[in-house]
Amino acid sequence: MEAEEAERIFDEFADAYRDWWGPVIAPAAIQVLDSVDVPVGDPRGFELLDVGSGTGVLALIALERWPGARVTAIDPSGRMLEIAADAASRSSAGAGRLRTITASADRMPLADASVDVAVSSFVVQLVPNRAAALREVRRVLRPGGRFSCVTWHAEDPSFEPEDAFADAVDELQIIPPSDERDVHPYTSAPAAAAEFRRAGFRQVRASDVWLEHRFTAGDYLDLLEHWIDRELFAGLDRETRGELRRRALGRMGELPEKAFLWRRRLVRVVGRRPLR
Repeated sequence: MEAEEAERIFDEFADAYRDWWGPVIAPAAIQVLDSVDVPVGDPRGFELLDVGSGTGVLALIALERWPGARVTAIDPSGRMLEIAADAASRSSAGAGRLRTITASADRMPLADASVDVAVSSFVVQLVPNRAAALREVRRVLRPGGRFSCVTWHAEDPSFEPEDAFADAVDELQIIPPSDERDVHPYTSAPAAAAEFRRAGFRQVRASDVWLEHRFTAGDYLDLLEHWIDRELFAGLDRETRGELRRRALGRMGELPEKAFLWRRRLVRVVGRRPLR
């Protein structure tokens, strides 16, 4: 995804991302902070970089965890960073310690060796040149600094509620908009580790982790309407949109409760910039 396209999409749908998608992926994102080798509550001052910060989930939690941390949030979407900055300004923990910069991960306007820790969640699969982005993170880290990230695994298992929705779309003869997103998730943890090492990181650890979220028929359909299939819904008139919701809910209502446990494999990677 080109930087301009990413900025347009995420600017337009920043509020929907915050309200509908962010809460689903937040638990896995927050676990990234557990692997940065800084004890919770440590009062020492340090510089933390949140790459692809979005609406600031990691940045805001980092400010709460580490009272001496100064956080730089970088994202191509200015609107998302506005949401993050607004949340920080209303938090006693984050006041004055969050800096936001509108930029892409592969071209960060930061000085060499200027941050102590870097984190990222669900971003590297979107960067046009992932190798360049990893080299950029290594460049801005101080020697010995750690980078921890989590992203999607290429595996895309079926999800029965999604299939039920697709059946309702087909039944109404709705033609979904084409999906031309340029997304490159990791195919395995070893592949991710190898890419980190090629970018110059050492002491690399990569592992599969899991994200689980239990939906109901109603809140999954809301997620489809407001985030995943927002373009499809936006192209429908009010009557057709209502009929699609009715039929989709009817089909989902026939599924057992266990079908609404959404479970996705992720890849988490941690590496250090060498001391020399």
